[in-house]
Amino acid sequence: MSQRHLSKLCIQAEKKLAQLGQKRDDSSLKVQLNQQQNQALANMILTYRGAKEGSNVLLWQNSASMAQVLEPMRVKLAQKEVFLQQEQLRIERLWRNQLGRQQGLKWLEKQTNIQEKARVARSEQAIVDDMAGFYYKHKR
Repeated sequence: MSQRHLSKLCIQAEKKLAQLGQKRDDSSLKVQLNQQQNQALANMILTYRGAKEGSNVLLWQNSASMAQVLEPMRVKLAQKEVFLQQEQLRIERLWRNQLGRQQGLKWLEKQTNIQEKARVARSEQAIVDDMAGFYYKHKR
């Protein structure tokens, strides 16, 4: 694999990692927002269920009805939270896998650079040795 090809792969891996990192952040925000909405709805339901409007039966019925209307919404938010958390875990796995790929490519690129420098140094040393041998023979 050529050095240039390896560098391109490293750049692509970094871009993909950045994209997945953004998706990971977005997913986390969605989960947090859903949890906040779910908590707010649960608080509203508790408020309506706990409403004791004294002797006014109509207000008590309205509060009970409101709690009944809100409950299915809370259930849907809870279901959505499970879905969002599963999606967050999926994206996290993809991000971790991509991080491993990116780090592996960086390591390979570094090792390739080290090996190439060593090869060039050996080649240059061989040329210097040949030249030294040539001059030594002709000087005698």
